[in-house]
Amino acid sequence: RREVADSLIEYGWYKIRNFRPDLSGSEPIVIGVPQVGDVPGYYFLASLPLRFMGNAKIIFQYYAVRSISFLLYLLIIAAAWYALGEILSKDHPLRWMVPAFIALLPAFVDTMTAVNNDVSAVLAATLFLWAGLRLIKRGYSAGRLFFLGVTLVVSYLSKNTAWFTFTIAPFVLLFGLLRGRFLKLSIGIIAAGILITSMAALQWGNPLTWYQSPAQASIPRVRSADAPAGNYVFQIGDTGQNVPVQFLQFIPPGIAKSIRDKTVTLGAWIWADQPVSMASPYISFLTTKGVFVNSSQTTFELNTKPTFYRLAFRVPQDADKAILYIQYTPLIARGSVFMDGLVLAAGEYDNTPPRFSDPGGTQGNWNGQVFQNLIRNGSAEQGAFRLRPWVDEMSAGLLSRSGINLSLSLSTIQDWKGTGWYYQSALATLSRTFWASLAGDKVVLPGQYVNYFIGLFTILGLAGAGHLVWSRRKNMRWDIIFILGMSLLVPWMLAASRGVSGFLIQNPLFPWARYAYPAILPTALVLCGGWLEWANLLRKKFQFTNAALSAIFLGGMIGLSAFAMLNAIQAFHKEWLINWGPLALLFLLQWTVFSWARKRQD
Repeated sequence: RREVADSLIEYGWYKIRNFRPDLSGSEPIVIGVPQVGDVPGYYFLASLPLRFMGNAKIIFQYYAVRSISFLLYLLIIAAAWYALGEILSKDHPLRWMVPAFIALLPAFVDTMTAVNNDVSAVLAATLFLWAGLRLIKRGYSAGRLFFLGVTLVVSYLSKNTAWFTFTIAPFVLLFGLLRGRFLKLSIGIIAAGILITSMAALQWGNPLTWYQSPAQASIPRVRSADAPAGNYVFQIGDTGQNVPVQFLQFIPPGIAKSIRDKTVTLGAWIWADQPVSMASPYISFLTTKGVFVNSSQTTFELNTKPTFYRLAFRVPQDADKAILYIQYTPLIARGSVFMDGLVLAAGEYDNTPPRFSDPGGTQGNWNGQVFQNLIRNGSAEQGAFRLRPWVDEMSAGLLSRSGINLSLSLSTIQDWKGTGWYYQSALATLSRTFWASLAGDKVVLPGQYVNYFIGLFTILGLAGAGHLVWSRRKNMRWDIIFILGMSLLVPWMLAASRGVSGFLIQNPLFPWARYAYPAILPTALVLCGGWLEWANLLRKKFQFTNAALSAIFLGGMIGLSAFAMLNAIQAFHKEWLINWGPLALLFLLQWTVFSWARKRQD
């Protein structure tokens, strides 16, 4: 670890993270996140050159492993070329545009040539698409089925980001059997099946803006004649897992900051179907220093009649985010606790219950003072969907190694006011790290205008692709569109929701595009296809030649690559000559791949 740390110091790994490791202490030195729990495919390949290097310096071992990544990266470009050959004619411009885009995309090249298993996942997914498109276009044969099976094995052994291929494989087999026949019927049946499955997996009855973990068997939002406010109450029951039931609500950052260093009062009507003890709700604040501060708690002795309880406490002066927790450990088999009229208001109030001015409890009068309730949907009047308990349990098991919490993702999507800021930041991070933000989003392009410019061209690409599909919808092979669409949407959706589970520790991570890169082929196809559609429209109006349009495309991609390279040199070594050789070699190899692809087209 010491030798690795010395190398990381020498080459600026800690520098761009504003971190300096302690090399003198007895604690293990931080050298990055260990990957010992990952599937072994990539690491087995990476170990092959190391078996012949003995005790060579770490930096030489690192170069040897990166050479394996680089070879896999070249195979990705080749696989993309052959996959496109299954659906496009030899002289179609996208045959060379898409491989060139992949070869010249700065952040993609940076990730694919690093020492990590993302490159194996992308290669596996690209090979799967090649095998799938080949099977759909040409039909069943022993060789094609074997090829598809091999790509699934490779996907499993590469990384969990490539496991989405298993969800698409059944559709590939179906369309390969049909070979373009009965498309409307088959896609209609698939759409109906997805709708029925969604209806079976989802259940109405969760309080909107609230998340429960683990999911209880009984509906958590029920109509009650005993409701002190409105018509609905929270019902907290046994999950059958012998673990505490937990309800929580994400308090928007703006609200958390508005009550900094103020006294607030938290209250609710609480009762049970028989007398029982329960810990009071509390709020956990995340400060600007990254420290968690919990509000005070006490024990409530509940009876069978709605009773109002309240606690007052002071909010930390540097509160940044906050989560309201309701935790209950069932002491009675099949017993339930009920809550209604949850309220959080600035100021200190006594045990006199507030009088709400509306059924939802958004505002009212408390101790003669008008107040605004800072808790959203505190009376459970607004409902939402939740995963059925068996689906929640099954998805938690299947996705346990991916860091994705499907139930929490569903809740946060329905709570845009509370968690929309996360998705906006996540999409911005995904966009930056997809295009030209390097070194794990530590080396970003300078200035906002560059990102705005890239964002504009992304939107133009998506819009052009939409126009292309719509204008030629009658001649499209919708089985191929379906497979490409699934291969595009599933990885990006999973990537966007990857950091949601961090909400449970109040520190959600904004995911990088590396988690969506297994969708690089359909993503590049959509963007390049959209730009080509715009180019065809411009050519008719301004009489552009093919050579001019090709020069614009290549000039833009090469310019972006050069800009990102110079930015990386500036970040790691201001003495740019140190890195000029390797970067020039990489650029030359990229250009060689492009020239090969262009020659194959001609």
